[in-house]
Amino acid sequence: MLSDIRPNDEIYLRLAAEDVRRSNFIKFLDDNRIAVEQTRPAIASTDVMSLIFFTYCPEKQKNHRFGFQARIESITPDQMVFLRQLTKPFVCDLRLWPRIPVDVLPTVHAFFGPEEIQVIDISGGGTHLALPESDNAAPAVGSLVQVKFVFEQGETTVDGRILRSWMDVQGLRHVEVNFIGESRIRSFIYK
Repeated sequence: MLSDIRPNDEIYLRLAAEDVRRSNFIKFLDDNRIAVEQTRPAIASTDVMSLIFFTYCPEKQKNHRFGFQARIESITPDQMVFLRQLTKPFVCDLRLWPRIPVDVLPTVHAFFGPEEIQVIDISGGGTHLALPESDNAAPAVGSLVQVKFVFEQGETTVDGRILRSWMDVQGLRHVEVNFIGESRIRSFIYK
């Protein structure tokens, strides 16, 4: 599956639970060594030999994210980071690792039209929302929606498609939305 990565493809390095950094793939150095661009903020020399998680979306499967465990081997003066792949790539469910810390989620506001909705989780590819109790019907699965997000640093509107809808044990309606096209949401949730 790693053969699906091409030079300049966007990848993400998860250094810690709340520290996910965007980068770009440069090249394979050999069977299990990879060169990527330095991140912003930069990976420090104190991070060398740290275990990290490397994730990416293959071009042919943009709705699926793959990842593997890696170790930071070195950082070059010309801003390349060398990684050693430690495990085989597998499909990742990043909802298990929210991009926004749980204590920050209450400060993120989302809206379907004028009505505010609760953000349960959010990533660069989609979001999990809880609809207000006064809302008796969730949009149908497959429906196109527009969600406005308001962060402390600014706001953005994202187009999406409802992937699934369900009711929890408390009777609250939930929807999972897959984002469509390019959006500015990544600049608000990734470092």
